[in-house]
Amino acid sequence: MNWIFLSVVISGIISVFATIFLINFQRKRHIGKSIRSDGPKSHSAKAGTPTMGGIAFIIAGGISYITVSLIKYYRHDEFSLEGIFALSIFILCGIIGFIDDYIGFKKHRNLGLRGWVKIGLLIIVCIYFILISKFILHFPTTISIPFTEYVFDIGYWYYLIVIFIILFATNSVNLTDGLDGLAAGTSIIVLAVFIFIAFLEWTVSDVKYDIDIAVLCGAAVAACVGFLWWNTPPAEIFMGDTGAFSLGGLIATVAILLKQEMLLFVIGGIFVAEALSVVIQVVWYKTFKRRVFKMAPIHHHFELLGWPEVKVITRFWTVCMLFAATGFFIYYIKFLN
Repeated sequence: MNWIFLSVVISGIISVFATIFLINFQRKRHIGKSIRSDGPKSHSAKAGTPTMGGIAFIIAGGISYITVSLIKYYRHDEFSLEGIFALSIFILCGIIGFIDDYIGFKKHRNLGLRGWVKIGLLIIVCIYFILISKFILHFPTTISIPFTEYVFDIGYWYYLIVIFIILFATNSVNLTDGLDGLAAGTSIIVLAVFIFIAFLEWTVSDVKYDIDIAVLCGAAVAACVGFLWWNTPPAEIFMGDTGAFSLGGLIATVAILLKQEMLLFVIGGIFVAEALSVVIQVVWYKTFKRRVFKMAPIHHHFELLGWPEVKVITRFWTVCMLFAATGFFIYYIKFLN
C-alpha cells in the first residue's frame, strides 16, 4: 500500500504544477479550445480556454510510476512488464489525442483528426496491445462471467473483445469530456475502484503484477485530482482529447489486465450511458428524422433542459459512484463465498 500512496503524492504534486505551467504557456501564446457552433449557447464563453491538459496526466502519471517502480526495484528487485505495458498504452493513446488537439488548434476548429483516422490509429494501438499480450506477456484469452465461477477460454475471439473495449473506453471518455470536470471526476471514480480491485488481487489472489497496476492507477487518479483543481467550473483548462484518450486507454488496459472485462461496463456505466445516448440519437434520427434527446451526449440534454452545469456534473458524478460501487460489489462477492 505504501507504493500506491507514494505514487499518489508524487503524481498529485507534479500534476498541479504541470497544469499551471500549461495554462500560463497557452495563455501567453493564445492557444485555446474552439467550441462547437451547434453546442449549448452557454459554452460560447469557453472559447479560447487553454486545452491539452492531458499532457499533465501523462507527465505526472509517467514520472510517478517510473519513480516508484525504480525505488521498488532497487529495494526488492521486483518489477513487472505488465505495468510498463499499461503505461505505454496510456502514453500512446494520449499521443493520438494530442495529435487531434494540435490539428484542431492549427486549423482553428473543434475537430482535429477525421473520425476514421482516429479509429485507424486506435486500431494500431489495439494491434500493439494484442501482439505484446500474446507473445511477450502470454496473457490468457479467458473471460470470467460475473456472479458465477465460470471461466471460458474463447481463443482468438478474445482479441475482438480487446479491440472493442479499447475503442469503447477511449471514445466514451472522450464523449463524456463535454463539461468542466465531468470526465476527470468520473475517471477518478472508475480508476479508484480499479485500485481496490488490483490491491485485492495482489494481496488475496497473489497476482504479482497487480500491485504495479494499482500504483499506475493511483498515479493517474492523483494526476486527475491535481488537474481537477484547475478544471472545475469555470474551467481554466480543458483536458482535450490528449487527456480523454489517455484516460480511456488506461481504463481499458487496466480492466483487461485485471481480467474484469465484463465488469468494466458496470463500473464505467456512466461512460456506457454517454456512448449509448449518442448511438441512440444518431440511429433514431437517421431512421425517423426525430431526436430522442435535445442534444447528445446526454449531459448536454440536461443542460438544454435548464440544469446548471454544476448540477449536471455533480449528479453525473453521483451516478458514476453508484455504478462503480455496484461493479465493485459484484467483484467482491467472490470473496464472500
